[in-house]
Amino acid sequence: MMKTILYLIRHGQTQWNAERRMQGRSDSPLTEKGIRMAERLADGFPPVDAVYASPQGRARRTAEIIFGNREIQTDDRLREIDLGEWEGRLQAELDIDDAEQHSNFWKSPHRFAPQTGETFECVHRRAAACLHDLAARHDGESIALVSHTTVIRSMLFSIEERPLADFWNPPAVYPASVSEVHVEDGQFKIARFGDIAHYGPDSRPSGAY
Repeated sequence: MMKTILYLIRHGQTQWNAERRMQGRSDSPLTEKGIRMAERLADGFPPVDAVYASPQGRARRTAEIIFGNREIQTDDRLREIDLGEWEGRLQAELDIDDAEQHSNFWKSPHRFAPQTGETFECVHRRAAACLHDLAARHDGESIALVSHTTVIRSMLFSIEERPLADFWNPPAVYPASVSEVHVEDGQFKIARFGDIAHYGPDSRPSGAY
């Protein structure tokens, strides 16, 4: 059986990343820095047989920069976690207005229970299903998935079988980072996790979410 390779790419830095606002299903445009990050990825990125992206604008725009005129297929399972009424809010505001759940989001994700939106468990289930489905669909091929922090971490941790309590433990998945998963004989293996080796000196990552 041939090796299947999946490149998991987080979108470039956005305006809300820079402002430390919660994004979720809402969107903000890539910053100039975020565009440069994606352009650096485009230079010499390995050939792939198919490109998938979250339908959200920041992910699609990143995919367009990296892969040019290639067909980009969207998959709703690659969407970021739904943060409901938090979306667009500054993290500093949530420290005051919803302190317990905001603390749970970052420090005890297994206890995160928002009044509106998704839990980490919901994201984990759909992300893991997406990873296995697309790997089977493209057996023996190389594909790129352009998505978001919680989705990519959920995919990787479904391979590591990491508990949700450890969801935010290192390594980080920074904007425009690349993680790589290999599948052989039905076995999933992480080859790279959040790699940022392609960054230039003016494009170091900022903002964890």
